[in-house]
Amino acid sequence: MSKFATYAHKADDAAQAAFKEMTEKRAAFEKADAARRATPVRGGMVDAQYAAKAARAEADYQEAKAAWDNVRRNVPDRTISQLAAIRKELDAAVAAEYRVNPEQIDSGLLELLKSGIMKADEYADQLAKAQNAGNVTMARLIGKYAQDAADATAAKYGQNDRAAQTLRAIVCQSRNSTGSAYLEAYDVMADVVKRGLNNPSMIDYYNNEIAAKIDDTF
Repeated sequence: MSKFATYAHKADDAAQAAFKEMTEKRAAFEKADAARRATPVRGGMVDAQYAAKAARAEADYQEAKAAWDNVRRNVPDRTISQLAAIRKELDAAVAAEYRVNPEQIDSGLLELLKSGIMKADEYADQLAKAQNAGNVTMARLIGKYAQDAADATAAKYGQNDRAAQTLRAIVCQSRNSTGSAYLEAYDVMADVVKRGLNNPSMIDYYNNEIAAKIDDTF
């Protein structure tokens, strides 16, 4: 779990509050609808007790329907706005954490990267060292030069060349040093929440596959 899990949990709190409100209001509406259909208001001569019960059921139905309609109109948009605001906070935090720092530049390694003499496995070794050391700047530089090497290798030997494929994999791994993976994971989470707001059958999936794994994902 990273420091960014805080933002995912904040988004989950908003999602769970929305799901709870919508589930409760929908259940109340369905219960009131069933009671109304069981004791419909009738014209003509009816038993006073039945008439009172039917009138009560009708009033409860109208109240529950208004509440459910209000929730359906407002809760999804409100929740989506909350998720968008939290994403802005996450984006700012990620940008600050993964900002390049000239003091992290290893001039010797940079000269090797510029020289073009490094092999694919050497790019991989140096990237692992940079990432293990938390050196975001060098990890991103390695990714940049690995991309250049991948393009040059593919142009010379073809896209399916093993070294070119290895270099492209290194480039992908280097992107972990931009923090983009956290934003991508958040976007997946937000998308499933939106689906759950429109389709209650998605709520269990969200809880089991997204919310339960926040600390592992972030």
